[in-house]
This record gives sequence, structure tokens and C-alpha cells, in this order.
Amino acid sequence: METEDILAIFKFSAQERKILSSFGIQEDVFLPLLLSLKSGGSWSYAAEESRSIAVKDVTTYYDEENKAGYTLEEIYLFIDPEILKQEGSVYRLEKCGRKGERELVIRPYRMILKARKIVLAQVDPGKKKIFIREIEKKKISLKGTPAYSAAHELEHLEKGEVRGLPLWNFEYIP
Repeated sequence: METEDILAIFKFSAQERKILSSFGIQEDVFLPLLLSLKSGGSWSYAAEESRSIAVKDVTTYYDEENKAGYTLEEIYLFIDPEILKQEGSVYRLEKCGRKGERELVIRPYRMILKARKIVLAQVDPGKKKIFIREIEKKKISLKGTPAYSAAHELEHLEKGEVRGLPLWNFEYIP
């Protein structure tokens, strides 16, 4: 690794610590957000005193005329999340990082989550900026992929392990 890369990592880490401490919340609850930023996906964290999940939503903005665009990532960090409402049933294959294969699970299509605090990080790769702030709302409505991801992470918090029907229970049809 080059010296300039190491210095950039130190600078980024210092900015990260400063912004996280500005929220006045124990820093370990930010782990799902940091993992989502650095590794992608949605994540969960549980300790005796608090729980948190990070749920990622993406929107691609594309200019047909210029043939260029970017994908904005919005990562919601829910601190002490609770499900207020779930609606619908979607059969889907998911793979959890702890398992080698995908499994069939049933997830809600829509979900309303409430949390003690909600932090939103918007990652704009076009500008190379991460905008992060606590939002006023204490409940958020999710649908589609963000709802599936939230249900998956909440299952981790409640049951520890996500369980579904392994892929080898499917049959090939020629």
C-alpha cells in the first residue's frame, strides 16, 4: 500500500470518528452503517443496551442525452428498531453471509419501522460525498428491497440466524 493511500485512510477515519461522535450516541450502534458503507448490503448489530440495523436503498439517475449517470445510495440506520406494520408476502432467495448457499424465505413487501433515532447517510459517488444526518421522523415506510433487507436484519436481531428452505429443495425442469 502506498503512503498516500495510508494517509487518505487515516484522514477518512478521523472524519468518520468526528462525524459519529457528533451524534452523541454510543459509537458501536453505528457498526451496521459503517459496514454497509464499506462492504455494501444491509447489516445488524445487537448489544445488551441497544440494537441497530442499516438498510440500504439505491436509486440510479441516468441522463439519456449524455449517456451518463450515478447510483445514489441511501443508508438508513435504525437505532432500536420496531416493526409497526408489515404487508404482503414475497417469496425470494436470500444468502446470508454466514451460509454458503441461498435459501427461500418469505418477506413482507411493505413495512413501517419505528426507531428511537434514525440516521440517514446519502452516498453520492458522482460528487464523492457522504451526506449524513439524523432525520426528524421516527418512523419510515419501506417497500421492496429495503423492506426485505430490513426484515432480514430484524430476523438476525430476534432469532440470531436467518432460516429458510435451502436451494437444493428446488427441482430443475427441462
